[in-house]
Amino acid sequence: MKVERYKYTDIQKLFEPNYGVNLNRLEIPINPYDAFKCDVPNLSTSLYFVVNDQFYDKSLPKVQLPEGMVVDSLRKASEKYDFIERYYGKIADSSKDGITALNTMLAQDGLFIYVPKNVKVDRAIQIVNILRSDVDLMVNRRVLIIVEEGAEVKLLFCDDSADDRNFLGTQVIEAFVGDNASLDLYCLEETHIKNVRLSNLYIRQNRDSRVRHNIITLHNGVTRNRTDLTFEGEGAECWLNGAVIADKHQHVDNNTLIDHKVGNCTSHELYKYVVDNNATGAFAGRILVRKDAQKTVSEEVNQNLCVTDEARMFTQPMLEIYADDVKCSHGSTVGQLNDQALFYMRQRGISLDEAKLLLQQAFINEVVDNIHLEPLRDRLRFLVEKRFRGELNKCSGCKACQ
Repeated sequence: MKVERYKYTDIQKLFEPNYGVNLNRLEIPINPYDAFKCDVPNLSTSLYFVVNDQFYDKSLPKVQLPEGMVVDSLRKASEKYDFIERYYGKIADSSKDGITALNTMLAQDGLFIYVPKNVKVDRAIQIVNILRSDVDLMVNRRVLIIVEEGAEVKLLFCDDSADDRNFLGTQVIEAFVGDNASLDLYCLEETHIKNVRLSNLYIRQNRDSRVRHNIITLHNGVTRNRTDLTFEGEGAECWLNGAVIADKHQHVDNNTLIDHKVGNCTSHELYKYVVDNNATGAFAGRILVRKDAQKTVSEEVNQNLCVTDEARMFTQPMLEIYADDVKCSHGSTVGQLNDQALFYMRQRGISLDEAKLLLQQAFINEVVDNIHLEPLRDRLRFLVEKRFRGELNKCSGCKACQ
């Protein structure tokens, strides 16, 4: 708790319970199609599964990928491709973060995604992370993404739980985005109250590259997401967007760092929370503009709704600027629903509960509207509405919903 970036989440408390760790790589029986039947209507994706922390490659239909592109087990890929050594562990510094160090020590497999030079992947790649166990389990997932010069790819990560057990998951993602390359990274969490998610995302952007990262937390127990993005080449641009819906005793903590190491780069950041009941939300976003990063343009916005008096929201937007020719702004608000807007809607025959739901939905949809995949955007609007209505946000075929 004395570490600045962890002060809003008691990590020690999360590690106090006993969890099993599958060090011997015992096979866990599962048919991922039975455990996960949710999809995004009208969105054609290349579908892959990661069960706990292991790439699932049994009895799945072969996916047709562009020539040279690789989506595979990280362990197997490291035996095939020597160049992985030049990337693995290079921006996820285990000497500076305890979760990254623990994950590096215990991770035995994970996911490897490689997009070669000038390859543009038209179909989105969907990765479904399924938590499956008969006992309380700790999983340590590792992901390495390499998008070479001029390449483009869209990735959708979905986190789900197939069993009603206590899970503690650490995840480290390293993403390298080459010159004039594009990476769209969408992360959707729909787990349950017994799940603890500790995810660290590290992104390195080269010259004229573009990154869009959208993270949506709809259902969870305790979640802490860390995002560190570094501009290594001029002309790059990024969008970091996040939406959180938390109630009961849920806890969601997003901690971000955008490091403008070079000039002429642009960053946009928007995180919005709706916190209900006794839930807790936290956001800390730091924009670092170094001395030589002239002509930097950066904006950071964090807006939050506390629906009840018991809900808690901690917010800490930060600008640290050492250059003098920049255009930077940051802002944060914490409040409740607008009484005048509620009164206006009540006057037109809308019930109080429905009026609150519509205002909350419109508030969150500002983040959802930034998603460029139209079918995914429409699906998330539907899920957000169901979430606010207290209805199940998954398909009736999911084991977790039965």
